[in-house]
Amino acid sequence: MRTFIGIEIPERQRKVIYEFWKEERSKNLPIKWVEFENLHITLKFLGEVDEKRMNEIIPALSSISKKTKGFLCQLENFGCFPGIRNPRVLWMGVSQGEREIINLAIELDDALSKYGFKKEEKKFHPHLTLGRIRAPFKIDEIIDKNLKTESFRVNDFVLFKSTLLPSGPIYERLKTFDLI
Repeated sequence: MRTFIGIEIPERQRKVIYEFWKEERSKNLPIKWVEFENLHITLKFLGEVDEKRMNEIIPALSSISKKTKGFLCQLENFGCFPGIRNPRVLWMGVSQGEREIINLAIELDDALSKYGFKKEEKKFHPHLTLGRIRAPFKIDEIIDKNLKTESFRVNDFVLFKSTLLPSGPIYERLKTFDLI
């Protein structure tokens, strides 16, 4: 099954973000917007994982959660990957909790590399993906917008199953790992 590890965004913050982007979503821009229920911060994409391998990594994920403190997180400002000249992904940044998310992602990456998962080659940049850009267009106006959510407490991370459908992905919680 196709899997990833992520941080869920509380409904209150997702509503603020979704309302803010309502006008942009209605403009028929070449962006495949992320569905409301799918807004999350990815910590590590695992890809296809069979049941045997899943049973091996769950204790490692549990061990990390038992030594990681919960923290406050706040989402703010916008950007794109790989850059403004050729944007492919539109995202919202993390202003509060950035260091904690980076540390958690690095720890997960290190631990999972012992189980054969490829280590990330690029520096981890915590973000909330808002949409995937299908064709070039002038994105400056979108990125220049300002939004800052209320802080929220990150008390856990989640192992998700991702089922790809023509209408878009469906994410299913497989296991939640509580932080201390």
